[in-house]
Amino acid sequence: MKFPSAAGVPGDGGLGIRIAEIPNEVHGQPFAGAYIVFKLAPSKTYSEKIAVSNSTGAPMTVSLFPKSATYTNGIFQPLEKVVPNGLADWTSVSPKIAKLPPHTEVIATVTIKVPANATAGQQYGIVWASTGTFPNSNAIGGVSRVGIRMYDQIGDGGTGTPSPSTSTAVDNTPGPGSHSVEFIWLGLSLLLISIIIIGGIAVRREQKKAEKRRKKKRSS
Repeated sequence: MKFPSAAGVPGDGGLGIRIAEIPNEVHGQPFAGAYIVFKLAPSKTYSEKIAVSNSTGAPMTVSLFPKSATYTNGIFQPLEKVVPNGLADWTSVSPKIAKLPPHTEVIATVTIKVPANATAGQQYGIVWASTGTFPNSNAIGGVSRVGIRMYDQIGDGGTGTPSPSTSTAVDNTPGPGSHSVEFIWLGLSLLLISIIIIGGIAVRREQKKAEKRRKKKRSS
């Protein structure tokens, strides 16, 4: 299946992920096209279609799996280790491994099986699509991961509200690790602000030195 573009893919090619089909039970919800958002009930099973794409010119083997996440003070944070929030344990992805030829995509199914003893509350998670090591344009090996967030409420205990700013999380690092794209941009923004502040201080110092030299010349 050919595709025009891949969500969450920086540059001209890479690994992409998106919601492929919005389930009937969440039609009309404002974030249903970007996230996996269900109001879950104990003993019920829910499923959603996602699309995983390879927009590079080389074949790609992709692993698909769920992980836990947190949402605190408006910040969504994927976690490397499974924490006891339940959602990652209840979630499965089929297929678990997908082999994608160049410029193709595959449809996968995310299934959430809620246990009978699930308690009311908000659950957070992420479905990752991850490649193995592959060479980039500079022939440097790297791990690439993209993910779709999960905001799922059990009963009436939900309190978290997704932010509409970013629908996917992206990790294109030369080694293991996970960084959502908003944290990368936050780091770059703080670096830029620091450079501006330091530059401003240096300019003011030079201006003061120049003024002192002019005063000395006038007094001599």
